[in-house]
Amino acid sequence: MFDLRAVRLTPGEKHRAELAVAIASFTVGGEAYTVSPDPAAVAFAVTRLRDAFVFDEAFAVEVSGPCHRCLGAATIALPVSAQEYHALHPEPGAEEEMTSPYYSDDAIDTERMASDAVILAMPLQVLCREDCLGLCPGCGADLNAGPCQCPPEEPDGRWAVLRDLLGPDAQL
Repeated sequence: MFDLRAVRLTPGEKHRAELAVAIASFTVGGEAYTVSPDPAAVAFAVTRLRDAFVFDEAFAVEVSGPCHRCLGAATIALPVSAQEYHALHPEPGAEEEMTSPYYSDDAIDTERMASDAVILAMPLQVLCREDCLGLCPGCGADLNAGPCQCPPEEPDGRWAVLRDLLGPDAQL
């Protein structure tokens, strides 16, 4: 928690600080991921507007967990940037859009904000390497270690006419 009463900002002022923030491990798609370093060095800034605060966090971490293709160990470098706006006197009915869930009692929960920012910055697929071949859909063998022992797949007979037009080496 970062206590805003300690900095006493007036409208138009900005306060910057380097914070050591613990980022919790998390689960995505039933798989557990950890974050390092722990704690992370976060460049934190709070800007006081006339009737609001703007909170900024920027940091870089490594996220470790299973590869989405082969289930092996994967670690990705993740640059993270997050910004939150909190109106001090939001208009009635606009509270959800104009307030930050991380702000409470003149303090900002920097740990929860950073943890959520890491999850939002995650790529759609975490891969052990860019050219990961994944697992064989037939036998489950790791194709990165070499070809599996499954028999070659028989070509679909419905494509025979097209294969005859393109030649015997056509991949359909």
